[in-house]
Amino acid sequence: MTYALYCELSPFLFILMATTKASAISRVFFAVTFPTAIVLGFFYLGGKYMEAHPWAPVYISVQGETKIAEKPDIAKVTLGVQTGRRETSKEAMRTLQQTMSGVVIAVRTLEVKDADVQTSGFSLYPAYDWRDGEQIPRGYEASQNLTIIVRNPENVGDVISAAIESGANNVSDISFLKEDLAGLRDQARRESIAKAREQAKRLADELGMRVGDMTGYSEDVLSFSDSAYGKGGYDYGGMGGGGAESLPIPSGEQEFTVRVFLTYKLK
Repeated sequence: MTYALYCELSPFLFILMATTKASAISRVFFAVTFPTAIVLGFFYLGGKYMEAHPWAPVYISVQGETKIAEKPDIAKVTLGVQTGRRETSKEAMRTLQQTMSGVVIAVRTLEVKDADVQTSGFSLYPAYDWRDGEQIPRGYEASQNLTIIVRNPENVGDVISAAIESGANNVSDISFLKEDLAGLRDQARRESIAKAREQAKRLADELGMRVGDMTGYSEDVLSFSDSAYGKGGYDYGGMGGGGAESLPIPSGEQEFTVRVFLTYKLK
């Protein structure tokens, strides 16, 4: 109101100065000092208002965590054939082809689909011995690995035994997985968000405030599995055709932990 009044009276004040031949000090006062005092007054009132009504908003950060554990529904097995030394590369390849064909036929009889059998490694290389620092050629060796998806984890022991009986002599990896990992994570995420929201509401109530807009979100997804039978390789050399018994291989559980972090502005 003071500023509005000044705006209304200022024309009359200047007319008064001109008509009455006011002194230079009076003109300076009305032209400079008086408006400056009004502006400083507004700053003073604004500071008092900010002291009574702080502008800094209040934020809270909350966390929600959910663990889900379920039995896996597929198994992955990596196994293969190593020929050992053969006199020629052709002989090494012929031995590998014959043995591996028998392995593939054997695992397919156990409800393993063609699409679930994939070559994951192949090599053919010369073999050498060393004598008195001299490299002596000793033929060739060939190997091939298959990664096999077993849709019924309870059959994984039978699949491995059938492969060994047909000539496989190396098992390098066995793992059990949940095929629909995205669905499992989504379920855990929804539950974690619900927990975090409830925590935010309780905390706001304790502070005598209400939950406002969400201003931040992040998450961590941790996957744990106690189902891996092993990694690093199993050598079943010499067992091919030996009538290996079905191996007891527990599948364990597939576990996910999803943590979400929410930030809210309180009001």
